[in-house]
Amino acid sequence: MNVANVAVRACGLMKTHGQGQSRVRAVDEVDLEVPQGQTLTVMGPSGCGKSTLLHLLGGLERPTGGEVWVAGRRIDTLSERALARMRRRSVGFVFQAFHLVEELSAAENVELPALLAGSTV
Repeated sequence: MNVANVAVRACGLMKTHGQGQSRVRAVDEVDLEVPQGQTLTVMGPSGCGKSTLLHLLGGLERPTGGEVWVAGRRIDTLSERALARMRRRSVGFVFQAFHLVEELSAAENVELPALLAGSTV
């Protein structure tokens, strides 16, 4: 697949927690390619690594191994500042806990990330 048509790509993606006997492989050598415009559902039982995988793909967590590409750009090697810019411009998150700013209305909470990115709403 042409890399220009790929929204998200993971190559050998790994995330482990802990060490020794208590080491847990939350994500174990995942290869994934999602074309632009495709909808993807991640399903599985509690504790199987779904949230960890999504956090890795969105640049919220650093992988233990492998590569993550978003819109043709490798992100697992970016600085924290560059990752924050990438998330602000290219990635949207909807969390189970909404993390809304209580003082703002629902509309203002939606507008806030756009304003931070320099867009006019």
